[in-house]
Amino acid sequence: MRGILFLNIFRMNWKKDDLLCFHLGVAMRKISRIYAEGLAAYEVTPAQLFMLSCLACRNGQKPSELAEEVQLDASSMTGLLDRTEKAKLIRRMRDPADRRALRIYLTPQGKETVEQLKPVIMKLQEKVHEDFFGGYSDEQVACFLEILRSAGSSLDRPS
Repeated sequence: MRGILFLNIFRMNWKKDDLLCFHLGVAMRKISRIYAEGLAAYEVTPAQLFMLSCLACRNGQKPSELAEEVQLDASSMTGLLDRTEKAKLIRRMRDPADRRALRIYLTPQGKETVEQLKPVIMKLQEKVHEDFFGGYSDEQVACFLEILRSAGSSLDRPS
């Protein structure tokens, strides 16, 4: 019932101020700008950061596994891998168990960069939380993040 009411309200009113996609887009652009500015001195983009973080947790992933973790399509992932390899942060190596497959590994420079970025990321996260959630309780923030996680994962499931 609540869903029907929600849909009816939005069918009647197409103002951008009432559209979830508009507000999520504005928020995401602001957050992306905070991260891009904070990472610029390290010559790392937010997308590279997410990929490096995944490799720091589990080095030697296949490109398809990384693409799924960072939510990129195959062609975007290839470009990201190319740029990150050119920056000498990762290296592609043949999978010893399947010579047709590749595995992605952090280079020593990539590992060092991840370590250097840890305090930077903490500061960026604090800034984002301060700018976006300063007036909300920890419970409200946790609820909002759970809603976003749930919404994101529900989009991956077949209808």
